[in-house]
Amino acid sequence: MQTVVAQVLTSILAFAIFFIVAKKLFWASILNAIEERQNRIRTELERIEELKAMVQKLETEYKTHLAQIEREANQLKQQEIAEGKRIAEEIKEQARNEAKTEIAHMHQILALEVEKVRAELKEEVVRLTLAATERIIREKLDDARHRRLIAEFVEELARK
Repeated sequence: MQTVVAQVLTSILAFAIFFIVAKKLFWASILNAIEERQNRIRTELERIEELKAMVQKLETEYKTHLAQIEREANQLKQQEIAEGKRIAEEIKEQARNEAKTEIAHMHQILALEVEKVRAELKEEVVRLTLAATERIIREKLDDARHRRLIAEFVEELARK
């Protein structure tokens, strides 16, 4: 048992010497390495937190900017729709005006044609009346007198 106690005491003494020597030689460098590692980890965690905050800020800015772009796009779309409607109304109004102008022009042409036909008809009536009158009377009147009588007759007919 003494040998066991001696071995235990020797082991304790060896460990204590080893501990003192290790503390003097290695302890400071081990502590420095651990401290450096802790500082590096702490710095990386702080950097990660900063990056998270920056990402969060950028995400918020992105969402705000995207919402602004969507509002502007909707506003532009509404403006373009309104502009399209306005142009369509202008085109319709222009077409209506052109149609009215064309109808008025056609009425003028029609009125001229009616007057022309009336004049031709009047001449025809005068000629037929002269021919009929000449046959009935069987006497020839001079042309100027015939025309005057027929013109008076036509005007009388026109009044009735």
